[in-house]
Amino acid sequence: MLSAAFPLEAPFRIDQVTQAPGLMAGLFLAQVLMALLIHLAGAYRRPRLWWAAAVVLLLLVLVFFTLGSWGNSDTTRFSHYMAVDPERGPPEPLWRLLRPLVLLLPYRMATVHGLVVAGYAAAPLLMARAWGVPAWGGWWSLLICCSPMLRGFMQNAHSRQALAVLLLLPLMLWAARQFRPQRLWLGLGVILSALTHSTIVWNLLISLSPLAMRLPESLAMAAGRCRDIWSLPGWRRWLVLLSVLAGGALITLVGITALQRLQDYSFDAYFSDYSIRRIVGRLQRALTLGVLLACAQKRLSPLRLLRCEHTRLLMVFGVAYLLIQASVSHQWLPQVTSRLADSVAFLLLISFLIWLNHYDAHWCVIPAVYVTFQYWFEGRILPSAGLDCGQNDDFLCVPDRWPWQVRW
Repeated sequence: MLSAAFPLEAPFRIDQVTQAPGLMAGLFLAQVLMALLIHLAGAYRRPRLWWAAAVVLLLLVLVFFTLGSWGNSDTTRFSHYMAVDPERGPPEPLWRLLRPLVLLLPYRMATVHGLVVAGYAAAPLLMARAWGVPAWGGWWSLLICCSPMLRGFMQNAHSRQALAVLLLLPLMLWAARQFRPQRLWLGLGVILSALTHSTIVWNLLISLSPLAMRLPESLAMAAGRCRDIWSLPGWRRWLVLLSVLAGGALITLVGITALQRLQDYSFDAYFSDYSIRRIVGRLQRALTLGVLLACAQKRLSPLRLLRCEHTRLLMVFGVAYLLIQASVSHQWLPQVTSRLADSVAFLLLISFLIWLNHYDAHWCVIPAVYVTFQYWFEGRILPSAGLDCGQNDDFLCVPDRWPWQVRW
């Protein structure tokens, strides 16, 4: 009866929502202030203050995106069905496994989304710390979390796909030679990503694209690994081979699921136009301006840039995103390409940060940060006072009651 009473089409959130532009503006301003405090703590080498400000920033991101995603369709639908009709909840194995835990969380899937976005905020913080430039970590975090290029992931609560891509970030950093994790953690990230969302095949290809920058070297390394396997003692050799076969079987199974999902998407009329909105073009121009400013400061010639692996990586993701925009604009299978836009945009922003760090031009992120903040205050938070909360499913329609007062 409960399942039958729930709306079958959007908008799913029909009550328990309200507008709170003042609250959300305050939370967002607090995040900006924490990013400023992180900058000062990093610049003046106050590690304890830096870590304290970083933790507060992550908590603010968690609260902000938990409340902001409460009125979204997927958040509401899955929060309801996970308890009432689990078969209509998220179909991937990881979410079925986590279902009892999700049901215990305040605001359920909204909190899950907040945690995922907090993970996106933590990644650039840790990258800045590892690269010895902790002062820029807060600005990098907000550039990622608040980017209009990631509107689907961050504001439309595509939590499952967003988490699947985030779990593959160590793999991308390893492929780009920015990070050297143990193979166990890389493998675990890939497996969890495969269990999180059915786009694993496409996400893997996107994450491993830095290897294309050094394809001959990668093939030689793979051949060497194969020779090393045969030199292992008997039982260890067979254990490695069995692991490889099991991994191949898992990827094949997931690949079949992904192809089925691709076929479903191909016949679906829905696609988002977020990637071709004007604000995204402004951010792309700001990123380009940052690169040009760095080139002018460091006197980088076009030939030197083309010889740089990091420049080529930035160009690969930049061109890939332009192709996705062209696909959506001209409607060349936009049902599929629009769903990959956020994945490519995230790694484009990460490769931009890698490029700035390589050339020690961290301040050139300022134009992109400025455009992002202007978009949030003028394009999202201030207009939220006019949202028709309760009649449509919108980001920034927040709960009108405490978690223990929600009627599920």
